[in-house]
Amino acid sequence: MHTQEFIEEMKKRLEDERAQLNNELQQDSHVADGELQANYPEYGRSEEENVAEMEDYQALVATTTAVKQRLAEVEDALDRIHTNTYGVTEYGADIPEDRLRANPAATTVIV
Repeated sequence: MHTQEFIEEMKKRLEDERAQLNNELQQDSHVADGELQANYPEYGRSEEENVAEMEDYQALVATTTAVKQRLAEVEDALDRIHTNTYGVTEYGADIPEDRLRANPAATTVIV
């Protein structure tokens, strides 16, 4: 079992990360058709600018997808704190504090 002090420390880190991730999503994406989507850059109308737009858009899509996935992991970890199941694997094993310090949203033990 982890101490309440440790769990509060992880909760604070997770809340800070959630705020940072939400900020990134607000800057790089928008809601369309009820779903969060990457912003499409507009550089101009030349062929070179269009190619750059597509390349940058593909990078933004990948980044937005990764940020959304991490945000879901952080939200799940915060839910586990609220349900008193934080720091424990689905099989009931304690996740070591070092692992949680490295990744506060961890759900598994590294062997």
